Amino acid sequence: MKKNCFLTITILLGVTFSLNAQKIEIKELLKRTDESLNTINTIVYKVDYFTKYLAKNDTIQSTVICSLYRMPKDKMKSYHKINLESEYENGDKYFGQRIYNGEKALYYNRAVDSLTANETPEIYSEKKMKYAVVENYNNFLLKQYLDKNNSLEAYGTNLVKALLKDINVTEENLHETPVYVVNIFHKDRKDTTRDHVEKHYIRKTDFLPIAYHSFLRWENMEQYNYYEIEYLSINTEVSPDNFKIEENQQLNAIELYKNFQNQLKNINDTIIN
Repeated sequence: MKKNCFLTITILLGVTFSLNAQKIEIKELLKRTDESLNTINTIVYKVDYFTKYLAKNDTIQSTVICSLYRMPKDKMKSYHKINLESEYENGDKYFGQRIYNGEKALYYNRAVDSLTANETPEIYSEKKMKYAVVENYNNFLLKQYLDKNNSLEAYGTNLVKALLKDINVTEENLHETPVYVVNIFHKDRKDTTRDHVEKHYIRKTDFLPIAYHSFLRWENMEQYNYYEIEYLSINTEVSPDNFKIEENQQLNAIELYKNFQNQLKNINDTIIN
């Protein structure tokens, strides 16, 4: 955990190396990225996510596997199923599952060392509650990329540029993958946030985002987020059963966690080979 945090903080501090001069206009880069994202209807992805909130001292590391079906007309913009593990700096680990299918939302979270074969998840069907549940973990849903109401291309307009301190594009390698990096520097806000920076890492081969970083300060506190995306499948058929939620259903959390760990191992083995 400490090694991963050190690596993450190193990245967040901007210890990366620009390899080439800018070769693409920012407006064109953002347009092509939006075009690539808008071709996605179904997707399965893994995210390694690191975050530290303003009022917290701990960095939380989460690993997520998400199966997602984009639903632009739904308030939450997708039906999805998530399995995840979160680890805190004190060594505590939690395993969870999240499912949303428009009609219901399922939420389950428990310490890894106390999982059982007969768990009762929380299930919500009341409109406000189910939406609140999904909003609680929307950082894992890549909403800034997969919500069609959010357009990266807007950052290339003169109107948005006028609201920023600066925006530019550099070229780097992220884990040996050539990327464009969209660097966004926000203006300090009086009596609120300062030093707010965002970075979008866009893969050159297909113009898909593969990492994101943000950092800001408020008073004497700091907040940062960093995540990396591994695309497992795009636009393959996704069964409606993936998002099935039954009232009073039970979860074999031990088996779910074992399957999750096997998935991660298979993904890592594929990357290595």
